[in-house]
Amino acid sequence: MKLEENKLYLLRENETGAENEECSFRCRFGEREAEFYFDVKDEDIISPFQKDNEDIWEGDAVEVFLSPDGRQSHYYELEVSPCGVRFWGEITVSEGKRELKKQPPPFAAEAERTDDGYRVKIVLPLAALCGSERGELRLNAFRLDRKSTGEQRLYALAPTYCPTFHRPEYFMKLQEQKQ
Repeated sequence: MKLEENKLYLLRENETGAENEECSFRCRFGEREAEFYFDVKDEDIISPFQKDNEDIWEGDAVEVFLSPDGRQSHYYELEVSPCGVRFWGEITVSEGKRELKKQPPPFAAEAERTDDGYRVKIVLPLAALCGSERGELRLNAFRLDRKSTGEQRLYALAPTYCPTFHRPEYFMKLQEQKQ
């Protein structure tokens, strides 16, 4: 499956692939920047983080993983909490081991509460992807939903069918734009 720009997608339960209507996602790629939009239904928002690059994945958050050249051994992780706290990391995989290097987030994020949850807009300068080629770029989008019981539910655009999102073989290629 290829990802169509500006098409609204519903994220699925990550381990089973079951349909879920609690988070929608769409993206757009321009000449200089990429935009990602999430609309989340969430009755109990849990997000105690206040500073960029804290481990916001331990609470509620939305994420995009991007491989600028399609390689599964190198990708970027960007996240935003419902409060607008950002996370940016560069991930390399070598000999089965994943290494995360946190860096100052190069993207802008807007997060706002809605009547039934929250909405996030992310604007990422493509220059931050160091060598990005539109035809090779791969991505996946995710939602982490921390419950008041401590349980965390995972949702994905392209489910990885396991308890982690770090499965770049599930990243999606952008559909080529019609001329």
